[in-house]
Amino acid sequence: MKAWIRRQFRRRPRVFIFPTRMGGYLNGLIFLMFLLAIGYANNLLLIFTLFLLSFNMIWLIQTHFYLAALKFDQMIIDNGHASAGLPVNIQWKKSPQLPYQWEVKIESDQGDSELHTLDESQRGILGEVVLENRGVRHWKHLRVATELPFGLYRSWIYWPLNVTTYVYPELLKESPELHFDQTHLEGQIPKERKGHEDIRDLSPYRGEESRKISWKHYARSGELFVKEGTEWNDHHLHLKLNLPKDHILKEQYLKKIATTMVSCFRNQIPFTFETETMKRGPSSQEKHLADCLKDLSLC
Repeated sequence: MKAWIRRQFRRRPRVFIFPTRMGGYLNGLIFLMFLLAIGYANNLLLIFTLFLLSFNMIWLIQTHFYLAALKFDQMIIDNGHASAGLPVNIQWKKSPQLPYQWEVKIESDQGDSELHTLDESQRGILGEVVLENRGVRHWKHLRVATELPFGLYRSWIYWPLNVTTYVYPELLKESPELHFDQTHLEGQIPKERKGHEDIRDLSPYRGEESRKISWKHYARSGELFVKEGTEWNDHHLHLKLNLPKDHILKEQYLKKIATTMVSCFRNQIPFTFETETMKRGPSSQEKHLADCLKDLSLC
């Protein structure tokens, strides 16, 4: 019942207001002064109480308008690795004047996450959110709270969201050793050429992929040349998913696989990712890396 009521209140943006500690003291004082003024028939005290009550109502209304003036546009959360900051971009349609003291939280199906603000302006907020566990997060609400402008009342508002984020396995501090499948490290030419590799000649480097550069020739002459007529179909890293049954070992295994994929991408080494139901690659493109990391986040 409590969850249903909460969902009903958050279906549309509404401003909620509650007194802070100082606001509570003020309201208690006003109530006590009103009782004393009525009990002792003290008109002067009653006038002063009503005067203070009117100011209190003005502060309450001003607190409501300060947050009600904030109009939400959209929120973008990039995919990223667990225990690392996921970039968050919150954009406003309209916002009050600076300075801000927003307390921003993003609510998902797995709980609330606090936003660490990096920069804020009248156009929006740039920040990051740190998530400890891999998986898929379905963000439900954006919560913004503040005690401005007077600090006597705390106001907050919820905006409904429909945003999905993939949290990849955490990266290890050190990259694991790479073991190539039917390949050799770039720049090293084996004595016996097999497969599809066929080097006919060298040509000047004109911005081609780094894996095509003849590094041995560069070490001898200091000039960059690329190997023409070279096929790299057999030059890739083969990653086959074999998950352990133990949960701790499974998470460590996924971290190792994810770190290996990122290391291959950074070094422009094509890799193949294979599971029991599908096979991706070989490729060293960013989209290929993102698709493979999404698969790991869902394991």
